[in-house]
This record gives sequence, C-alpha cells and structure tokens, in this order.
Amino acid sequence: MRKTKRSKLDIYNTMLNAIDSYGGTGRVTHISYASNTPLDRTKKYLETLTKSGLLEAQTSGDGVDYVMTPRAYEFLRAYALVNSLVDDD
Repeated sequence: MRKTKRSKLDIYNTMLNAIDSYGGTGRVTHISYASNTPLDRTKKYLETLTKSGLLEAQTSGDGVDYVMTPRAYEFLRAYALVNSLVDDD
C-alpha cells in the first residue's frame, strides 16, 4: 500500500509539533527523526521556517537549537483549524 505524499505545509506542521513536544526547542536530528524526514531536507525546511520567522536558530557550543516563536504557535493553531474544516472523517 502506497502512502500519500505529504505537502510542505504538512511537513512544516509535523516539524513544529515535534519541536513543541520537546518543549519549544529542538535539535536538527531530533526534528528529523520525529518528522520522518531525511536530514538534508530537514535542514532546508528549518532554514525556510527560520527565514519565515517561525523559528529562531540559537547557536550553542555543541550545535544549533531551533526555538519556536509566537508566530509558530499561530501557524499550528491555524493549521489545526483548517484541517478541522476540511477533514472528511
């Protein structure tokens, strides 16, 4: 059985939910595993989310932490609302 292809918005939602589940801060590898997305694509998506103002990249001594902004929480609420309106189940 073939899985349906996820849209970028679906992937962004999954990533932001993953970061939220880590307390609003996440590392690239954790986000990649939680969103079931290859590491190279995860980095590109995180760059897009950062440029969009949904995440802030904070460099620490041992890597980069991605921190959710208030705008990211707005995105999650709006995404959930739209999904509830179009959900066929």
